[in-house]
Amino acid sequence: MQKDCFTYSFKGTGLERKQIITVIANEFIEDVEYQGAPTFAYRTTSGWTIDRDSVITSPELLLDYKDNLRKVLTALKTAGATAEGDGTVTLSLDGYNGNTLRNAINLIWCKQSLLKKSFDRRSDIVPESLVSAINAVPIETLEEFAEVVNNGIDQGTIVGDSNMDFDLADQTVSFSFMNATLEFEALAFITFCQKLSEQAKQQKFSSTKQKEAVNGKYAMRCFLLKLGFIGGQYAKERKCLLDRLDGNAAFRTIEAQQAAEAKRRAKSSNAPVEGSENA
Repeated sequence: MQKDCFTYSFKGTGLERKQIITVIANEFIEDVEYQGAPTFAYRTTSGWTIDRDSVITSPELLLDYKDNLRKVLTALKTAGATAEGDGTVTLSLDGYNGNTLRNAINLIWCKQSLLKKSFDRRSDIVPESLVSAINAVPIETLEEFAEVVNNGIDQGTIVGDSNMDFDLADQTVSFSFMNATLEFEALAFITFCQKLSEQAKQQKFSSTKQKEAVNGKYAMRCFLLKLGFIGGQYAKERKCLLDRLDGNAAFRTIEAQQAAEAKRRAKSSNAPVEGSENA
């Protein structure tokens, strides 16, 4: 996989497989080819596929240009298709090493309660046993990371499913902790995975300490800003990722909010009235 690209996959329902792939092909004026055995998949000219289980997978798309995916999601929704299961974002492992891959898991672990609410997930995204295993020993390379994980699984010390996975053979890392959707949330999730990966690669160390957030919206907003969701260009993504959380995104505590409101009222009451001697 190319360094600055991603793929997105999810199960398409509501229409027959051939209908779904035809909708996608028509969006780009492309042909559809039936692949036959052993995949029994349909494939468009540019590489969109739908397999025998109705899992739709995009070709490699540029991270900084998600418009083609947006067009496909909109076209499928208009045609009456729906999405179910997990939405999976796959990125290149380029730039990762054993330590930074551990950073990515630790970042998710520390904010797991917030992320579960944000993405409406009931089960843990990464299991505690995985976090404990990869932080118990020094890890520098991807091969060392894989060895620790594989040994932990074989020995039964790592249990439970992880919604973050990696493939050394394909040199990819995958995130699948979003419920599949044809809405904008899919695009926001892709950007989140991109930003999380970038942050993990930059950090030399990552904590595993979890903190209970009193104000979920504020805590998540701070986390998003740390990841780089800064400015108007990410306003829609921030709103989407904060929607399911409780609290106030602008103030950490009720006291801080009340103090700001009192200050605003005081400033307003002291303002000169038009037509008065002080105006």
